[in-house]
Amino acid sequence: MSAVPEISRAWAWRERVPPAWREAAIAAAICLVGALIVTHGLSLPDDASAHLYRALLVKRDAVLWDNFWYGGDYPLVSYSLLVYLPQQLIGPATLALVSAVGSAALFALLVVQRWGERAAWGARAFGLLALGPLFTGGYAYAVGAAAMLACLIALQRHRHVVGGLLGALTLGLSPLAFVFLGLVLAAVWLEHRRIDPRTFVVGAWLAALVVVQAAIGFLFPSEGVYPFLVGHLVAVVAVSLLGVALARRGRETHLIMWLCVCWAVGALLLYAIPTPVGDNLARLRYFVFPMLAVAAGVQQWRPRLLVAVALAASFAYGALPDLYDAATRTDARPTQEAFWQPAIGFLDEHSTPDYRVEVVQTAGRWEAFWIPRAGFPLVRGWYRQVDLADNPVLYEKTITPEQFRAWLRSRAVRYVLLPMTTLDSEGAKAEAQLLRSGASGLRLVEIRGAWMIYELPNPTPLVTGPGRARVLSQEHETLRGTVTEPGLYTMRVQIGRAHV
Repeated sequence: MSAVPEISRAWAWRERVPPAWREAAIAAAICLVGALIVTHGLSLPDDASAHLYRALLVKRDAVLWDNFWYGGDYPLVSYSLLVYLPQQLIGPATLALVSAVGSAALFALLVVQRWGERAAWGARAFGLLALGPLFTGGYAYAVGAAAMLACLIALQRHRHVVGGLLGALTLGLSPLAFVFLGLVLAAVWLEHRRIDPRTFVVGAWLAALVVVQAAIGFLFPSEGVYPFLVGHLVAVVAVSLLGVALARRGRETHLIMWLCVCWAVGALLLYAIPTPVGDNLARLRYFVFPMLAVAAGVQQWRPRLLVAVALAASFAYGALPDLYDAATRTDARPTQEAFWQPAIGFLDEHSTPDYRVEVVQTAGRWEAFWIPRAGFPLVRGWYRQVDLADNPVLYEKTITPEQFRAWLRSRAVRYVLLPMTTLDSEGAKAEAQLLRSGASGLRLVEIRGAWMIYELPNPTPLVTGPGRARVLSQEHETLRGTVTEPGLYTMRVQIGRAHV
């Protein structure tokens, strides 16, 4: 029996499927295979600790205020207002995986509908680059990026009401993804440079969303900024220039040229003007290699030298940093509960609600999940932006014993825990060096498991005043205690600030 009819039927089915949907299925399959390898073959990434903790807060109904990071902050103003709600259904990592696969399919639909089958290799390339947030743990951004791409597809099909709603959803899921949405729409406008009623309506709606976000920032102000690293700035500008040189050669790819221009200009502005977004703008690198692959495909992969250089540079910047971080993530113990049990056991035996705990930051800052999960308030947390603003002394090259003890007393810390694992590359070196030197003025009270535990002599408690104050319990949203006499008391809790 001949197999020719079966082959013919299969080929006929392939021809009946629209190219955009066919490429969407291929890109999603590529991403799904890669996502399963990443999630099952690698330890949890660094950013995962923050998202796991935020999901825990929602599960515990602590959505407005949390006492267990930075002396108090607003949980759902951080990173995402909405993403931690659906995470309750399927978990942060699984939701990010589904979002990455969805993003791969949506990107393929977007570019193949615009440029045809010449964009196929770019679409397939994004099936791999969409894995970036799974390597870093940028779970909220992964979900927001999927909403952003869905918004662009709706606008591409002139479904502006749906697009407007998806734009609002993008902002609620990830302000960073909303920034990228703004850059893409700015590039679209620069490509055509005309203002019609639809352009005005979309622009007005986005402006209204920006006003809403600004109002939230006013109500929950942030002192934290995220510096734009010089190395990333150089990489963004260099890759953008290569992208402009490639995409400007054909009229069909001018949108990609303007997107590169917007990215470079945005990076220069955020380098010059510190903001909480800062270096996060570099995450657009996940899209640049696929977009330049689209431009190269549209232009028949010519001129070959420029195509080779542009694709090599954009791929190196888009993929190699995450691959390097994954390869050098050598100690997975802090991602596991057993590593923290000796420290938590000590705190169960000795700590009281009158004090916070300082943990010298691990490489993935996993203390920001495990210690407050066990019910102990940290003096620090996960977010670099806030830590730089609140605790700049810990980022100095050296800390004097007097500075360190004064900082601990101002934050109501009694015990300092030093883990025997890879430490954070920026916010832990000076502190760990001082503790190990024996000159800190703190007393080493116990070595338990992989932990060295230090105690500050005569620590300053959380509440002080004219009488004796005692904190009976400290929960995520509440503090309960007693005082022996009336008067004015100092409570070492941060009030009226948040971060994004």
